[in-house]
Amino acid sequence: MLEIIRYALAAIVAETHLWPLGVNWAGSQAVFAFYALSGYLMTRILHERYGFTPRGITAFLINRVLRLWPAYLVVIAGTALALRFLPLQNFFFSLVPPRSLLGQVTNLTILGQVGFDFTYLIPLPRLAPTSWSLSIELFCYCLLGFYFGKTPRRLIALAAVGAAGTLLSTGHCWLDPSPYYGTYCFQNRYGVLQAGFIPFATGGLVYFYDAVLRRLLADVWPWLVAGLIGCELLVGLNEFASVTIGPFLGVVAMTAILVARPPVSRPSPLVDFIGRASYHLFIAHMSIGAILVVGLGLAVNTLPVFALSLPIAFLLSSALVPLEWRVNRVRGRISSQSRLRVLHSTISPAVPILPAGPTASDD
Repeated sequence: MLEIIRYALAAIVAETHLWPLGVNWAGSQAVFAFYALSGYLMTRILHERYGFTPRGITAFLINRVLRLWPAYLVVIAGTALALRFLPLQNFFFSLVPPRSLLGQVTNLTILGQVGFDFTYLIPLPRLAPTSWSLSIELFCYCLLGFYFGKTPRRLIALAAVGAAGTLLSTGHCWLDPSPYYGTYCFQNRYGVLQAGFIPFATGGLVYFYDAVLRRLLADVWPWLVAGLIGCELLVGLNEFASVTIGPFLGVVAMTAILVARPPVSRPSPLVDFIGRASYHLFIAHMSIGAILVVGLGLAVNTLPVFALSLPIAFLLSSALVPLEWRVNRVRGRISSQSRLRVLHSTISPAVPILPAGPTASDD
């Protein structure tokens, strides 16, 4: 189920960029839902597979690199090749060859593409324009692994740091007349490093309090669904609501999905393919859309651009998924070694090992 939901979220992001229908807040909700899902999955595997020893954290980070970078490098290499023949920046300003050392490093490593303030992001070239959110994810992975993912109290502290950081960046925006921030300083709460802290912490807390939340949801789920629908209507009708509470509705919805999910087993090859294809769609759709518009002359912001991007991204996945399955054998060996160390370590009763959650392709 989560693999299908992951693909739907990536498709929502692609629609927002390629065929905007006036519901742009849906894209930000999808991104925050991704963060919450990652927070849950990363907290789970840190406790159940890797542990928090130096060896475990090292194995965890190596496997994150092996999970994210192969497909990402293929996408930016393809974009760089297309840029030799097409002015893709006519579609989106960041699609330019990275000339400076900083641009080259941030494009190759994904790291360093966002900062405390949104204006840091604007001049950076990005061969995969959505990779800034991957930069946030990677930073949050490190935060969970090195400190915050170990206990619920630390995750609550991470959420508090995120709240303080977004308040500070919003205040900075209000004092700066720069036009880049947009209405209500939304980008300084969204396109910044600290934007991922609250969703990631929420996902991690779902891991710890899964059983409690299941009992709670069983009693209140009709009210939760009604409340979410009401909030979505408010967000659709009120611009201030769409840029303040809007993204966090994705976190609430993902929390409910994680808590209400049925027992799952390892996904079938087809479902695993769809889950992996969601990542490829997310990182490649802007480059694909740029090639369709600039190279083939399709009209910008139209259904044909969006509709064609989906099968093209799926075709790309047909090459990338077999590559990732081969890489996964290496990742599995690294994970298995770390799991043995976790099983032989002493597990505190205060940190229970809950039943395994989704064995998603992002583990």
